[in-house]
Amino acid sequence: MKLRMKLGLAFVVMVGVTVLAGGFALYQLNRSSAALRDMSEHEMTASLAAFGIRANFDEMVWATKNLLLRGTDQEIFLKEIEMFNYKKTRLETLWMPMLEKVLKGPDATEEQRKFLDEFKREYAAFNEAWERALPVYRSQGQEAADAIMSGKGRTADKPLIALVRSMREATFKDMEAAAARTRMVVIIMLAAFVVAVVIAVTVIFYVTRQLTIPLEEALKIKRESMDSQKT
Repeated sequence: MKLRMKLGLAFVVMVGVTVLAGGFALYQLNRSSAALRDMSEHEMTASLAAFGIRANFDEMVWATKNLLLRGTDQEIFLKEIEMFNYKKTRLETLWMPMLEKVLKGPDATEEQRKFLDEFKREYAAFNEAWERALPVYRSQGQEAADAIMSGKGRTADKPLIALVRSMREATFKDMEAAAARTRMVVIIMLAAFVVAVVIAVTVIFYVTRQLTIPLEEALKIKRESMDSQKT
Protein backbone atom coordinates (compact mmCIF):
# COMPACT_ATOMS: atom_id res chain seq x y z
CA MET A 1 0.00 0.00 0.00
CA LYS A 2 2.82 2.42 0.86
CA LEU A 3 4.59 1.60 -2.39
CA ARG A 4 1.41 2.27 -4.37
CA MET A 5 0.90 5.61 -2.64
CA LYS A 6 4.47 6.68 -3.32
CA LEU A 7 4.21 5.66 -6.96
CA GLY A 8 1.00 7.68 -7.31
CA LEU A 9 2.56 10.68 -5.61
CA ALA A 10 5.60 10.54 -7.91
CA PHE A 11 3.36 10.32 -10.95
CA VAL A 12 1.30 13.31 -9.76
CA VAL A 13 4.48 15.35 -9.20
CA MET A 14 5.80 14.49 -12.68
CA VAL A 15 2.50 15.41 -14.31
CA GLY A 16 2.27 18.61 -12.27
CA VAL A 17 5.79 19.72 -13.22
CA THR A 18 5.11 18.98 -16.89
CA VAL A 19 1.75 20.77 -16.89
CA LEU A 20 3.13 23.84 -15.12
CA ALA A 21 6.12 24.05 -17.43
CA GLY A 22 3.95 23.51 -20.51
CA GLY A 23 1.41 26.11 -19.39
CA PHE A 24 4.08 28.70 -18.71
CA ALA A 25 5.76 27.90 -22.03
CA LEU A 26 2.47 28.36 -23.91
CA TYR A 27 1.89 31.66 -22.11
CA GLN A 28 5.31 32.98 -23.12
CA LEU A 29 4.92 31.74 -26.69
CA ASN A 30 1.54 33.46 -26.94
CA ARG A 31 3.16 36.68 -25.75
CA SER A 32 5.88 36.32 -28.36
CA SER A 33 3.28 35.60 -31.05
CA ALA A 34 1.30 38.69 -30.01
CA ALA A 35 4.47 40.81 -30.11
CA LEU A 36 5.32 39.58 -33.61
CA ARG A 37 1.75 40.26 -34.73
CA ASP A 38 1.97 43.79 -33.32
CA MET A 39 5.24 44.33 -35.16
CA SER A 40 3.60 43.26 -38.40
CA GLU A 41 0.46 45.34 -37.85
CA HIS A 42 2.08 48.44 -36.35
CA GLU A 43 5.82 49.05 -36.64
CA MET A 44 6.32 47.41 -40.02
CA THR A 45 3.09 48.84 -41.45
CA ALA A 46 3.96 52.32 -40.22
CA SER A 47 7.48 52.07 -41.65
CA LEU A 48 6.10 50.92 -45.00
CA ALA A 49 3.60 53.79 -45.05
CA ALA A 50 6.30 56.32 -44.11
CA PHE A 51 8.51 55.07 -46.94
CA GLY A 52 5.55 55.29 -49.32
CA ILE A 53 4.83 58.86 -48.26
CA ARG A 54 8.46 59.85 -48.65
CA ALA A 55 8.75 58.26 -52.10
CA ASN A 56 5.55 59.88 -53.37
CA PHE A 57 6.47 63.26 -51.94
CA ASP A 58 9.94 63.14 -53.49
CA GLU A 59 8.35 62.50 -56.88
CA MET A 60 5.95 65.39 -56.31
CA VAL A 61 8.89 67.68 -55.61
CA TRP A 62 10.70 66.49 -58.72
CA ALA A 63 7.55 66.99 -60.77
CA THR A 64 7.39 70.64 -59.73
CA LYS A 65 11.09 71.10 -60.51
CA ASN A 66 10.64 69.56 -63.93
CA LEU A 67 7.71 71.87 -64.62
CA LEU A 68 9.61 74.97 -63.62
CA LEU A 69 12.70 73.93 -65.57
CA ARG A 70 11.18 72.70 -68.82
CA GLY A 71 7.43 73.07 -68.64
CA THR A 72 7.09 75.43 -71.56
CA ASP A 73 6.33 72.45 -73.77
CA GLN A 74 2.62 71.71 -73.40
CA GLU A 75 3.05 67.93 -73.60
CA ILE A 76 5.73 67.91 -70.93
CA PHE A 77 3.70 70.33 -68.84
CA LEU A 78 0.60 68.11 -68.87
CA LYS A 79 2.67 64.99 -68.22
CA GLU A 80 4.34 66.46 -65.14
CA ILE A 81 1.04 67.84 -63.84
CA GLU A 82 -0.49 64.39 -64.23
CA MET A 83 2.42 62.79 -62.38
CA PHE A 84 2.18 65.37 -59.60
CA ASN A 85 -1.56 64.85 -59.12
CA TYR A 86 -1.23 61.05 -59.23
CA LYS A 87 1.44 60.99 -56.53
CA LYS A 88 -0.45 63.54 -54.44
CA THR A 89 -3.62 61.45 -54.58
CA ARG A 90 -1.74 58.26 -53.73
CA LEU A 91 0.00 59.92 -50.79
CA GLU A 92 -3.21 61.38 -49.37
CA THR A 93 -5.57 58.43 -49.98
CA LEU A 94 -3.30 55.41 -49.43
CA TRP A 95 -0.14 56.01 -47.45
CA MET A 96 -1.21 58.83 -45.17
CA PRO A 97 -4.40 57.11 -43.88
CA MET A 98 -2.41 53.92 -43.31
CA LEU A 99 0.16 55.75 -41.21
CA GLU A 100 -2.41 57.79 -39.30
CA LYS A 101 -4.35 54.65 -38.41
CA VAL A 102 -1.26 53.03 -36.90
CA LEU A 103 -0.23 56.15 -34.98
CA LYS A 104 -3.70 56.41 -33.44
CA GLY A 105 -3.17 53.07 -31.74
CA PRO A 106 -1.99 52.58 -28.14
CA ASP A 107 1.44 51.31 -29.22
CA ALA A 108 2.41 54.61 -30.85
CA THR A 109 4.27 57.25 -28.86
CA GLU A 110 3.72 60.99 -28.68
CA GLU A 111 7.13 61.50 -30.25
CA GLN A 112 6.08 59.47 -33.29
CA ARG A 113 2.85 61.45 -33.63
CA LYS A 114 4.90 64.63 -33.38
CA PHE A 115 7.06 63.51 -36.32
CA LEU A 116 3.93 63.01 -38.42
CA ASP A 117 2.60 66.44 -37.46
CA GLU A 118 5.90 68.02 -38.49
CA PHE A 119 5.68 66.37 -41.89
CA LYS A 120 2.08 67.50 -42.32
CA ARG A 121 3.11 71.09 -41.70
CA GLU A 122 5.92 70.87 -44.24
CA TYR A 123 3.64 69.12 -46.70
CA ALA A 124 0.89 71.74 -46.30
CA ALA A 125 3.43 74.55 -46.79
CA PHE A 126 4.71 72.87 -49.95
CA ASN A 127 1.23 72.41 -51.43
CA GLU A 128 0.23 75.97 -50.56
CA ALA A 129 3.38 77.32 -52.22
CA TRP A 130 2.77 75.21 -55.32
CA GLU A 131 -0.81 76.42 -55.64
CA ARG A 132 0.54 79.96 -55.66
CA ALA A 133 3.51 79.20 -57.90
CA LEU A 134 1.65 77.46 -60.71
CA PRO A 135 -0.47 80.45 -61.87
CA VAL A 136 2.53 82.74 -61.33
CA TYR A 137 4.59 80.47 -63.56
CA ARG A 138 1.99 80.67 -66.29
CA SER A 139 1.69 84.44 -66.09
CA GLN A 140 5.14 85.67 -65.02
CA GLY A 141 7.53 82.83 -65.89
CA GLN A 142 10.02 80.52 -64.26
CA GLU A 143 11.98 82.93 -62.06
CA ALA A 144 8.89 84.25 -60.30
CA ALA A 145 7.63 80.72 -59.63
CA ASP A 146 11.08 79.61 -58.48
CA ALA A 147 11.08 82.37 -55.89
CA ILE A 148 7.83 81.07 -54.41
CA MET A 149 9.01 77.40 -54.35
CA SER A 150 12.47 78.19 -53.02
CA GLY A 151 13.28 75.86 -50.11
CA LYS A 152 9.84 74.26 -50.06
CA GLY A 153 9.84 70.50 -49.50
CA ARG A 154 13.55 70.17 -48.79
CA THR A 155 13.21 69.31 -45.11
CA ALA A 156 9.88 67.46 -45.22
CA ASP A 157 11.54 64.05 -45.31
CA LYS A 158 13.45 64.59 -42.05
CA PRO A 159 10.52 63.88 -39.70
CA LEU A 160 9.63 60.83 -41.81
CA ILE A 161 13.18 59.50 -41.46
CA ALA A 162 13.04 60.12 -37.70
CA LEU A 163 9.68 58.33 -37.55
CA VAL A 164 11.03 55.28 -39.38
CA ARG A 165 14.04 55.15 -37.05
CA SER A 166 11.77 55.32 -34.04
CA MET A 167 9.63 52.50 -35.42
CA ARG A 168 12.73 50.45 -36.19
CA GLU A 169 14.02 50.85 -32.63
CA ALA A 170 10.66 49.74 -31.28
CA THR A 171 10.72 46.73 -33.60
CA PHE A 172 14.21 45.72 -32.44
CA LYS A 173 13.15 45.97 -28.81
CA ASP A 174 10.07 43.83 -29.41
CA MET A 175 12.14 41.27 -31.32
CA GLU A 176 14.71 41.08 -28.52
CA ALA A 177 11.96 40.63 -25.94
CA ALA A 178 10.33 37.89 -28.04
CA ALA A 179 13.69 36.14 -28.46
CA ALA A 180 14.33 36.34 -24.70
CA ARG A 181 10.92 34.80 -23.98
CA THR A 182 11.62 32.01 -26.46
CA ARG A 183 14.95 31.27 -24.80
CA MET A 184 13.18 31.20 -21.45
CA VAL A 185 10.66 28.70 -22.81
CA VAL A 186 13.44 26.39 -24.01
CA ILE A 187 15.23 26.60 -20.64
CA ILE A 188 12.05 25.91 -18.69
CA MET A 189 11.11 22.93 -20.85
CA LEU A 190 14.62 21.51 -20.49
CA ALA A 191 14.49 22.02 -16.73
CA ALA A 192 11.09 20.33 -16.54
CA PHE A 193 12.43 17.42 -18.59
CA VAL A 194 15.42 17.05 -16.29
CA VAL A 195 13.21 17.14 -13.18
CA ALA A 196 10.87 14.55 -14.68
CA VAL A 197 13.80 12.29 -15.58
CA VAL A 198 15.28 12.61 -12.07
CA ILE A 199 11.92 11.77 -10.51
CA ALA A 200 11.45 8.80 -12.85
CA VAL A 201 14.95 7.45 -12.15
CA THR A 202 14.47 7.90 -8.42
CA VAL A 203 11.10 6.14 -8.51
CA ILE A 204 12.48 3.25 -10.58
CA PHE A 205 15.41 2.85 -8.20
CA TYR A 206 13.10 2.97 -5.18
CA VAL A 207 10.63 0.46 -6.65
CA THR A 208 13.42 -1.87 -7.67
CA ARG A 209 14.91 -1.62 -4.19
CA GLN A 210 11.56 -2.29 -2.55
CA LEU A 211 11.00 -5.37 -4.71
CA THR A 212 14.48 -6.83 -4.29
CA ILE A 213 14.68 -6.45 -0.51
CA PRO A 214 12.11 -9.24 0.18
CA LEU A 215 13.81 -11.47 -2.40
CA GLU A 216 17.20 -10.92 -0.82
CA GLU A 217 15.78 -11.69 2.62
CA ALA A 218 14.10 -14.83 1.29
CA LEU A 219 17.36 -15.97 -0.32
CA LYS A 220 19.24 -15.23 2.88
CA ILE A 221 16.78 -17.29 4.92
CA LYS A 222 17.01 -20.13 2.41
CA ARG A 223 20.80 -20.14 2.51
CA GLU A 224 20.77 -20.14 6.32
CA SER A 225 18.30 -23.04 6.29
CA MET A 226 20.46 -25.02 3.86
CA ASP A 227 23.57 -24.31 5.97
CA SER A 228 21.83 -25.50 9.12
CA GLN A 229 20.71 -28.70 7.39
CA LYS A 230 24.26 -29.44 6.27
CA THR A 231 25.57 -29.09 9.77
